[in-house]
Amino acid sequence: MNRTRLGTLGEGVCLFCALGFCILILLQNLLRAAAPLGLVVLGGLLCAAAVLWLGGRVVLSVRGALLALFLLRLAIALGVIFFIGGQPIQDFQTMYQAAQELARGEHGYLDKLYFFNWAYQTGFVAYEALLLKLFGPGQLSLQIMNALWMAGTGCLVYLLALDILPRRTAQRAALLYALYPAPYFLAGVLTNQHLAVFLFYLAFYVMRKPSVPRLLAAGGLLALGNAVRALAAVLLLAAVLWLLLGGLLKKESLKPALLRCALLAGSYFLAFALLNFGVTASGMNPEGLANNQPMWKFVLGLNQESNGSWNQADYDAYLSLPTQEGDAAMRAEVKHRLSAGPVRLAGLAVRKSGVMWGADEYMFWGFGHLDPQAGLGPFTVNQWTQILARGDKGVYIAVFALALAGFLGWVRDGTRGRLPLLLTLVFCGYYAVHLILEVQSRYRYFLMPAVFLIAGAGLELLWPQPGPRQVRLDNSPRR
Repeated sequence: MNRTRLGTLGEGVCLFCALGFCILILLQNLLRAAAPLGLVVLGGLLCAAAVLWLGGRVVLSVRGALLALFLLRLAIALGVIFFIGGQPIQDFQTMYQAAQELARGEHGYLDKLYFFNWAYQTGFVAYEALLLKLFGPGQLSLQIMNALWMAGTGCLVYLLALDILPRRTAQRAALLYALYPAPYFLAGVLTNQHLAVFLFYLAFYVMRKPSVPRLLAAGGLLALGNAVRALAAVLLLAAVLWLLLGGLLKKESLKPALLRCALLAGSYFLAFALLNFGVTASGMNPEGLANNQPMWKFVLGLNQESNGSWNQADYDAYLSLPTQEGDAAMRAEVKHRLSAGPVRLAGLAVRKSGVMWGADEYMFWGFGHLDPQAGLGPFTVNQWTQILARGDKGVYIAVFALALAGFLGWVRDGTRGRLPLLLTLVFCGYYAVHLILEVQSRYRYFLMPAVFLIAGAGLELLWPQPGPRQVRLDNSPRR
């Protein structure tokens, strides 16, 4: 098999896997759409259609669109922060308390087993501590930075969309993402997701034209994002495969493609090693950014009874043990759970997909501090959160339906090894890894910007704009 055929085969396998995953996600959401509040879901879907129609009525300049999108996302996020607020709970509270101590120059948080088991959380603690040191105590500065990172991610979605879509369609897709409700449910939550997503998509934007300086910068951004939220292993693998397959599809010799892979991976590992050294040498955590309980997410993810979600039984059984004993016990349990057989494991994978990708957004993170029975206009807080979650479901279904069309278009036309292939690899990798890791609906936050970009390709296929259709990654003028 020659190299071009190998590249075409790799691209085809990736696209068909993505197509299958997308179909399953869409079916699982459609089955859950009708009840309860099915009319609210329909309303959300119609609102998404209205946004797509209105979003292309006037095409702004690139700078004008960037400014408008930035201000829109910032305003909505700040509105949520100031009117709804938020209180850190669970891991977010543990990290916030540690950041408060670190900002005062104290290291009492190191006495907690949490920061030995999951030392990699120290990166986000350092970020929070820096903000607390600069702007004083209290959550507000951290929440305002959440809003800024969210606004920045919205701009990156638009800039990435411009590389594969006409300007009008790019504007529509970016506006729909800017009005997508789910991220705002976490606006006031002290989660590491906002900053990490911004850094990872900035890395994608930088590496979309894989020159030497860009690959070196992208590797550094992936490492920085990984220090905030440990996702980069999947993303780095997707990027390396993209560079390899792209080289094959463009009929290059293998050497340049391997060199680009080495530059990206080498930059990532060097930058992450430096960050790890900095955390250790500064005394923030003698364990650096290590994961000393690497089996924990697998134990949870392979639990048949909890459908791969967090559960108290596993917590009591394994995290109550001394670290080394717990690690050995978890490795044995993972091996046992993997021996369940292909039928049971396949059933678990389908159920986990439903938990992570088919469930409504879990509203407790952003609204759990409010009295659920308090009246707010004609409804209680609890009723409002249900309405918001179901309205979000309508937008979510619309986006995945368009993404399905986008994948179908790429199956038909090919990706030529460009940005669509990277998005597809990221989609496949992130979906696949959560078939074995712990799942919850909050974890889909990272992938949704990519899904909106893919949906933009589907929108262009179904509603083409005047002018030649193309996948553009060169320096030709934007329409």
